Amino acid sequence: MRVEIEKLTFGGAGMARANGKVVFVKGGLPGDVLKVKITKDKGSYAEAIIEEILRTSPERTQAPCPVFGECGGCQLQHLKYPSQLAAKVSILRETLERIGRLRGIEIEPIVPSLEEYSYRNRVTLSTWFQKGRYHLGFHEEGSRKRVPIEGCPIASSIINEAIFRLTKCLSSINAHYPLARIHIASDGKTAHISLVPFSEKDPKKLNTLRDHIKKSLEIGNVSVAGYHEEDFEFTQSGLKFYSTPSVFIQSNREINERLVETLVEWSDLKGHERVLDLYCGIGNFSLHIAKRAREVVGVDVSAKAIKLAKKSAEADQIRNVIFDPTPAELFVEESLKRDDKFDLVVLDPPREGAKGILKGLVELSPEKIIYVSCDPPTLARDLKTLTEFGYKLIKIRPFDMFPQTYHIESVALLSRLI
Repeated sequence: MRVEIEKLTFGGAGMARANGKVVFVKGGLPGDVLKVKITKDKGSYAEAIIEEILRTSPERTQAPCPVFGECGGCQLQHLKYPSQLAAKVSILRETLERIGRLRGIEIEPIVPSLEEYSYRNRVTLSTWFQKGRYHLGFHEEGSRKRVPIEGCPIASSIINEAIFRLTKCLSSINAHYPLARIHIASDGKTAHISLVPFSEKDPKKLNTLRDHIKKSLEIGNVSVAGYHEEDFEFTQSGLKFYSTPSVFIQSNREINERLVETLVEWSDLKGHERVLDLYCGIGNFSLHIAKRAREVVGVDVSAKAIKLAKKSAEADQIRNVIFDPTPAELFVEESLKRDDKFDLVVLDPPREGAKGILKGLVELSPEKIIYVSCDPPTLARDLKTLTEFGYKLIKIRPFDMFPQTYHIESVALLSRLI
C-alpha cells in the first residue's frame, strides 16, 4: 500500500489516509511517501510498518542509536529537533481541542532542551541471565522482548559510564541471582545504583551481588531496593535534595529547573498563602514554593519519597512545609471534612491524570490551580472537567523534558471564576 504521511501523532507514529481509513505508520514522518504493510486492521483505522521509503521527508535525519526502532525508549531520533518541537506543540493543541473541547487556547512557546541528547540523569535497565551471563537492555515498545544495549545516547555521560562498567562487571559473573532490573541515577558528579529483586522475599539474596558490584565499579552508592537503599544528595536551583535511584525524579535536570521557575512565577505568591502540593514526590516543587508562602503541605502516596522530602527540607532549613504520606484522593477527602482552605493547589499526577480527585479539588475551591502533566490526553480530559466546574484556563506552556521521544510535559494555570 502506498501512503503519504500527513502528520505525527501522540505516540510517535505518522498518520496517513488510505482506502477511506486512517493509517498509523510506525517510523513515518510528515512528507514521507511510503510503501507500507498493514499489521493490524481495526476497522476504522489500521496500523502499518514501512516496507520502503519512496520519497523521504526533508525533516528526516539519521538516528545515532544503533537500536533505534527496536528499543522502545525513543520514537523520534529520525526527526530533526526543531521539527520535534513543532510537532509536539501541534499534538498538544489538537489534543486540547479534541478531548478537552478547549478551542482558541493560546499555547505559549515550547521550552526546548539545551541538550538534545545526553540529558537523562536516571534510567532503569532490564536484566536477564542467558547463556551463562547477564545482559542489560531496554524493552521493545509495547512488547516484553528485551533489546541488549551497550549505552544510551539520551543518557548522560555519567550514566553511560556506569552502564559500561556495570556490563563489564556483570559479564564476569556466572551465578544466577534473583535480579529483575537495575536503577541508575546521577547526582551530576557520579552514578548511584539500586538492584531490584524479583520479589519482596529476595532482597537479601542480592547482597553478595551488590558487594561484588560495589567493589568492582568504584562509583557512588550500590544498594538493594527495599533493603537499606542508600540515598544521595544533589543540588537544584540553590536547594539540596535527597533521592535514591529507585525513587522518581525528573530525568532532565535542566528542563526541570525551567519548570520550577515557571511554577514559582505563575504562583505569584506574596507570603501569606497556604499551598497544597499533590503528588509532591521528593518535594521538587514544595520546597521552592515554601520559600515564598506561609505554609505548604506536600502529599504523596510514597512513604519513601516523603521521607526524602523531609530530609531535604531539614537540610535546607525550610520549616513551613508539612509532608504527608497519604494517597491524594484520601487527603482531599479528609481536607474537605476538616474544612481546610488552600489558596493554591499544585498537582503533578502520573500519566493516568487526576480524574479521581477533581470533584474534591473543586470543592476545596482554591483561587488558583497549577496542573503539571506528562500526558496531553489526560491533561485535556482533566482541564475539561475543571473548566466545566468554575475554573478558567489562563495559560499553558509545554516543555521538552524528553527530546527524541513523543512525551510532552506541560504546565497549565487555572483561576477560579466564582
